Amino acid sequence: KFDHLIDKKMGKDKPLGGKAAAAKDAKDKAAVAAAKEKGVEMMEVRHILVEKHAKALEILEILNSGKMAFNEAAREHSIDKAGRSGLLGWKRRNELDQDFWAAALEIPEGKYSAEPVRTQYGYHIIKVEGRK
Repeated sequence: KFDHLIDKKMGKDKPLGGKAAAAKDAKDKAAVAAAKEKGVEMMEVRHILVEKHAKALEILEILNSGKMAFNEAAREHSIDKAGRSGLLGWKRRNELDQDFWAAALEIPEGKYSAEPVRTQYGYHIIKVEGRK
């Protein structure tokens, strides 16, 4: 579901391509599998929350094109103004919507979801900053 992930380099979110992408994808999948097997207790996450699926897809296009960084897109587009730059901070499983948590487990650290994630609150673009 999250096969088309974006790598963050030099302050810009840029897509990877070619052999580098294949190697990075394999490494990322291994890291995600290890995190799941080990049992993640907490994740540091950011998100962009919108009401409409179409709006989330529009924001993903902007992020994927490199026209805007994740933090900037969160400040400009997210309806959740509680977290500056979309930062929710370190959260435990019981502190997040279970669909949000499950989706975040699939995302390698430093990357964001390739597709919007629907929860009871709307549509999220989730970025995982770290895991414990």
